[in-house]
Amino acid sequence: MVSESLSDDDRLIGVCRALAHPVRLAIVRYVQRHPRCIANQIQLHLPAQLARAQSTLSQHLKVLCSSGVLLAESEGPATCYTLNQTQLDWLCQQIGTLRD
Repeated sequence: MVSESLSDDDRLIGVCRALAHPVRLAIVRYVQRHPRCIANQIQLHLPAQLARAQSTLSQHLKVLCSSGVLLAESEGPATCYTLNQTQLDWLCQQIGTLRD
């Protein structure tokens, strides 16, 4: 999860970097439409040109969770992923300040 000790600028950079990769953006879009999905579901529904090995997908999910974009919750042997709406609301607010 995102460290509370990060400055807003460092936090914004981390979130933007996490979202800047095409596979990670596709993952976020899939999770948005399918909350509480698991990694296998995500992998099966990524566009063919973005399909990756399970280990690569796991790394992308780790980046998204570390940046606070996704939340991961263990349910037995599976991990369910959801969007962290609080983080996304914060991101939208931060981007809004760039217009001021």
